[in-house]
Amino acid sequence: MPFLFIYLVLLFIAPQLWIEPFVGLRTDLFLYPAWIGWIAMTGRAAELFRFGPQDWFFAAWLVWIVVSIVANGFSDNSSTIIQDYVKWFVLYRLTVVSLPTLTHVRRGLLMLLFFSLILAVEGIQQMHSPTGTGWAGQGFSWTDLEALREGVRGRTRWINIFDGPGVFCVVYTIALPFAAQYLGKPFGARSRVLGLLLLAPLLLATFYTGSRGGFLATVGVFGLFLMTKLRISLGRVVLIGGVLLAVLALAPGYLTSTSDAERSAQHRIDMWAEGIEMVRYNPLFGIGRGNFLSYTHRLIAHNSAIEVMGETGVPGLFFWLGIIYMGFKNLFFAYREAQDAVLRSYVIALGLSVAGYLMSSMFVTLEYETFYLLLAFMSAVGHTLSAPPKFTRSDLWKMGAMMAVFFVGVKTLVMLYV
Repeated sequence: MPFLFIYLVLLFIAPQLWIEPFVGLRTDLFLYPAWIGWIAMTGRAAELFRFGPQDWFFAAWLVWIVVSIVANGFSDNSSTIIQDYVKWFVLYRLTVVSLPTLTHVRRGLLMLLFFSLILAVEGIQQMHSPTGTGWAGQGFSWTDLEALREGVRGRTRWINIFDGPGVFCVVYTIALPFAAQYLGKPFGARSRVLGLLLLAPLLLATFYTGSRGGFLATVGVFGLFLMTKLRISLGRVVLIGGVLLAVLALAPGYLTSTSDAERSAQHRIDMWAEGIEMVRYNPLFGIGRGNFLSYTHRLIAHNSAIEVMGETGVPGLFFWLGIIYMGFKNLFFAYREAQDAVLRSYVIALGLSVAGYLMSSMFVTLEYETFYLLLAFMSAVGHTLSAPPKFTRSDLWKMGAMMAVFFVGVKTLVMLYV
């Protein structure tokens, strides 16, 4: 797992962007060949080509991206988009093969939590810096007028793919379940203290991003976490819902308001309407991956699923959803098979982490390598099973129903808004 650790350093800390003498270094040209060589030396090279259903969905998604681009004609950024997805697919497979057991998956997730905590410290220090400058010399992001009136100095951000408050907050959102799990069984009293100590900087750093979507995703993750710990019943669902509504009511207005001076929430709905129009225009191929902004001439979708659907059509959304669906199916099977309560806890936490990412992706387009790294962890879990799940006809119907509900739901919301 040493190359996974190196990769996380390059992704989260990104020394190649701000620390001399690494600035400007094309780290991917060195990392991936070395990683492949290490896998070959450990005798696991053949595993790179052993695909499960989730992996085949990713391969199909990659192929369909190319097809949608070819069908719509190449644009200036088409080659970069294809190159990125190829690189992410390689990352995905290298990560899967590097995590042959649930114990390895657990170690990888702890690395993820570790680097998220480092960036939580960075975000907190930036907010309390006299100049509002972060470690890499970055300043605050834009802040709406309502937040300024409430005395907010600015909104924290980082660099690399995390150079905005919303995408920066996702770092904390995906780490929350791995810290929160220590608050309950199978962990003891000392671990619960540890859990509180880990959660504190993550939650404070989340608040300092000032991200509405991140705040709502955090509340959602905690709601799901409580349901997994308390066991779901109607009474408990109502109780949890009441607690979460109280949290929303007590939160600052700039974190919960759907109407602000910049009309950011309203603009998102406008872009969702544009995404629906793209599907109506070309339901098979969409408008081509990477063309959302060119089509709207204003903004991107600020919703990953809508952007995927609009740019790659219904088949593209199907393949993209299939990666996620089979990932959760892997976790479900792993939870039933695992005998170790601690490993089962990490399986649940991984599911909550991906759920948090998906909730965040409803408000920010999050088609980044972070997402495919999390999906790689899910695939790795599936490969550890004695009887990995298969994609069945029942799964096909379920995914079709999900897509239909999603499309109708977005369409209805857009119609009500308009």
